[in-house]
Amino acid sequence: MEELETEEQFLQYARNGDLPGIQRLLEAKTRREAQINIDCKGKSKSNLGWTPLHLACYFGHKDVVEELLKAGANVNLPNNIGDTPLHKAAFTGRKEVVMLLLRYDACATVINGTAQIPKDVTQNAEIRSMLEAAERTEERKLEEKLLESAREGDLSTLSQLLNRKKPPDINCTDLLGNTPLHCAAYRGQRLCALKLLKSGADPNAKNKNGQTVFDLASDSAMKQCLEGVVHRGLTRHVKKYEGPLWKVKSRNYVLWPKEKAIH
Repeated sequence: MEELETEEQFLQYARNGDLPGIQRLLEAKTRREAQINIDCKGKSKSNLGWTPLHLACYFGHKDVVEELLKAGANVNLPNNIGDTPLHKAAFTGRKEVVMLLLRYDACATVINGTAQIPKDVTQNAEIRSMLEAAERTEERKLEEKLLESAREGDLSTLSQLLNRKKPPDINCTDLLGNTPLHCAAYRGQRLCALKLLKSGADPNAKNKNGQTVFDLASDSAMKQCLEGVVHRGLTRHVKKYEGPLWKVKSRNYVLWPKEKAIH
């Protein structure tokens, strides 16, 4: 009961921007004089599901936000409807808080319960530009991670990236213009190459030297593997027509439905 009351007080301090109160409770937590979950979620009607960081961000208390982040608050923890602290700061137009959150690696592409990312909830053009820049940075980091996992044969990471709700561009390129599939091909990472092909990688993409994955294949076995999958893939991706096909019979133009399907 005492712990619950302490956390409610912690939430109240964050809401009101009471930096000394926040510092006092954090110090008590450090000395183990108080049990406080820094990411505790409110139970009352006014803060239901919100963490102290959500509250401080929403109300624009930059100094409290910074204190919480320094103390290890989870910058990307969503509330009960999927909003992160960045959503809240963006929504209320807290430019300095948004900048601070981004410095602490807040994710600009988290989707909330209404399918909105932080830039979608702001009316502030400057904040929107900042978040769009952060999005591009995040996207490039994911692309570089995809390229690296293809080169190193890290199938687990590669699969995880491709299975994201918003995966990186599967045909992204490195400085030489090589796609992840190029990287897997010249490093002999067959399993990664297969996964990329099955996920829609373009086998005909050319790097800056005009080379395709077939040109860079590490050996004949890799080349045969790529060619085999691409050949099978072409037969699977023939356009499928729905509905009956009709055939003309002799010159009387008698028509009848034929079996559906080019699969």
